[in-house]
Amino acid sequence: HIYGRTRPDTEFGVGYAAAHDRLFMMDALRHVGRSRLAQFIGPSQSAIDEDCSIAQVAGYSDSELTYQADLLPQRYTTPFGATTEGQQVHDDGTNYVSGINAYISDAIADPANKMPVEYAALPAGQQVPRQWTASDVVAVATIVQSIFAVGGGGEVESWLLYKSLAQTFGAQRGLAIWRDMRQQNDPLAPTTLQQPFPYMNGGNTTQTNLPGVANVLASPGSGRDYVCHQQAAPITAGAPRQRIHVNLPQLIPGRMPLSNALLVDAAHGAGGHPVAVFGPQVAYFAPEILHEEDVHGPGIDARGASFPGTDSYVELGRGVDYAWSATSASSDLIDKRVEVLCNPQTGLPVPAGQPDTNYYLFGGHCVAMYERTDTETALTSGAAPGAPQVITFHIERTVHGPVIGRTAALYNGQQVRVAISYQRSTWFDELGSAPAFLEWNDPKIIHGAQSFMRAAAKETGTFNWHYIDSHDIAYYSSGLMPQRPSNENPNFPSWGTGPYDWNGFAQVACSVSTLPGPDIWGATTSGATTSACGYTAGWLRHDGSLTDPHPHAINPPQGFLVQWNNKPAPAWSAADSNFGFGSVYRVMSLQDRLRASMAAGPVTTTDLVNDMEDAGSVDLQGSKLIEPFLAALGTTGLSPQEAAVADLVSRWWANGMGAHRRAPSGTSYQYVEPLYADGNAVAVMDKLYPNLVFAIFNPWFGDSASSSSIYARIFALEPLYDPAQYQGLGSAYDGSAGGWESYVNTVLRQVLNPGIADAYSQSYCGTLAACRQRMKAALDQTIAQLTTAYGSANPDDWTCSRSNDTSKGQCNPRVEDIKFSAVGAQAIPDIAWINRPTFQQVVQFPAGRMSGG
Repeated sequence: HIYGRTRPDTEFGVGYAAAHDRLFMMDALRHVGRSRLAQFIGPSQSAIDEDCSIAQVAGYSDSELTYQADLLPQRYTTPFGATTEGQQVHDDGTNYVSGINAYISDAIADPANKMPVEYAALPAGQQVPRQWTASDVVAVATIVQSIFAVGGGGEVESWLLYKSLAQTFGAQRGLAIWRDMRQQNDPLAPTTLQQPFPYMNGGNTTQTNLPGVANVLASPGSGRDYVCHQQAAPITAGAPRQRIHVNLPQLIPGRMPLSNALLVDAAHGAGGHPVAVFGPQVAYFAPEILHEEDVHGPGIDARGASFPGTDSYVELGRGVDYAWSATSASSDLIDKRVEVLCNPQTGLPVPAGQPDTNYYLFGGHCVAMYERTDTETALTSGAAPGAPQVITFHIERTVHGPVIGRTAALYNGQQVRVAISYQRSTWFDELGSAPAFLEWNDPKIIHGAQSFMRAAAKETGTFNWHYIDSHDIAYYSSGLMPQRPSNENPNFPSWGTGPYDWNGFAQVACSVSTLPGPDIWGATTSGATTSACGYTAGWLRHDGSLTDPHPHAINPPQGFLVQWNNKPAPAWSAADSNFGFGSVYRVMSLQDRLRASMAAGPVTTTDLVNDMEDAGSVDLQGSKLIEPFLAALGTTGLSPQEAAVADLVSRWWANGMGAHRRAPSGTSYQYVEPLYADGNAVAVMDKLYPNLVFAIFNPWFGDSASSSSIYARIFALEPLYDPAQYQGLGSAYDGSAGGWESYVNTVLRQVLNPGIADAYSQSYCGTLAACRQRMKAALDQTIAQLTTAYGSANPDDWTCSRSNDTSKGQCNPRVEDIKFSAVGAQAIPDIAWINRPTFQQVVQFPAGRMSGG
């Protein structure tokens, strides 16, 4: 609890309390944002991977981080009291940093009582925390903005998938199959809003021969391997220290924090007031990656969760009589640009087969890339007892952003060498979201749903924001969204030569030099010869008004808002990296239960909590695939064993409200359950799901195990996860949260009724008779696999118990347990799997100031 008489005092207290609560984690995070975590904790491979990931998508020098903080007053000039929003954020940050430094000084003076014990286990030179700076806040914000608040960037992979399909099936049919897999605007995709909000869905989205489409010939490979190199350091390892753990795997791109939200309007809420249950789903750490703060001072009156190191404001929480939360939206604000490499002497493209250059064509000129080489040394420590390593980062940038690889492309009929750059709308403005949080924390600014939406429109990252007060619920899907020209296809890579840039694209000149000087963190840096300070463009209008083109609503007609990282609204196109917005998505588990609660009468907070909790143990594949599978399978001609297994999964499915992966009702256990109820059905579904996928699509896509098959191209965009078992993070059915489940669901519904609204271009399962044979073959394969795994053909023996042998393919809940990633000396036991937010608010305001404005 932080109380301040003045605003500077309040922010000083926030910083001091944050350091008292999370100093070591904050220190680790500021090193992650700088690509210096391995230097901080030692040569842990996960730390090196974190560093490489951030270097790939951001790669800022210290001077560039500082520059972004200093530039706030110039960038954000909206009046705020006697000053501007940018200046207020800058001033609040300065006082917040002073509070952190005061605690660091106290900890150095009294290490026995105030210094986190983890520092003693760090490498030499890292055992005393450095003073905090404004650039550290930007470094931590970079993690959020560059990894959590993004979507898109799958253009190259999507193009290579299309080319593979076209080579196999012909251009026209290949494009039709690509569109089926893409699910860009599936008419049956579950959405939060019913009103359409068109974005990125013009006629150019289905064309392959537009002048802006870059014909990339091969994958550029791993961006990590292009930017990052490691080798053994010629240094003695040194004596082992106290063992600690610093493990932040969830921060690696591709595993974004996810979340859910359920809100019911006043007309359907108990007592005539809205109700909400919402929160972020950010995996599990020890200590947790979010921490709670309660802040009261002039212009700040809020309580909730925040990300350590950027927590000068409450980020997810409540004000005096309103509350808000977010889910990741992953809308398309990243593009892959294909930069044509050129010879600086001739200005001509570099032919394929010739040595690469660090020059590229832009605006009719052959211009130099930004280049910089950073080196960090990771010494042996208690957190990483391995041999010392030297990690080198080669940072390259074009006018569009960081370069992440090189390959060849067909340009004007010639095979040429190209670089692939990573263009992100929020690049070089990592504090761009701060004005939104500034306003949400101030009850004098937030006085209703409309004022909340106006603030939400200032959030530059791609999130779904939810709001509740005593009268209203509201929703806004934020993001700095590019407007792309019609001469390129936003699904495919586009040339970086200039004519195909985002509408209104312009490079931003640096007001001061951002060339890196000596690196205060001990790494060496060299080679930068130009400054690069980001860009601007004609973004999709974002003002929070009732006519704002971003998906938004106040008290929507359906009477509720439900979000679980699903499609925001009809016609709001799935990002080019997202092939999963199809007919099935995990939000349906929430929608099904909430609709039942609303039909039963006024909804209470208890009802919403129960709906969220019940959805948290649902097997999405069982819930949404059993019905069409059984219908396609039919009942005629089944053997007694086939019929018994079909009946088994049918009873588990329970008309769509079952299919749970949880302990039997009334089971008492600590942390982890001993077995799953209906374990034999769970075991069947785990084998049946991939068998269904391959029974349907193998005739089309080849060998699923082959790296050269069409499957491999699709898996690069829509992996076939075993969702509940993914790395012990808790959040499940998210990476493929509707991708392959949707493919199977739609194919089977289509074979039963060819006139469905979302029918594919092909009948992938053949005729109904042929499809029945494929379903029967998938079922038989499942029975054979389980008979071998358990040594018994009796389904009663196919349990899902902790005593089962996973090496034999037996079902065991242990592989799904949630594991806590330690960031320090603590160790927390695993807990049973549940698919729900990490931090939640249960909210109903019986009264308040709100006027709706």
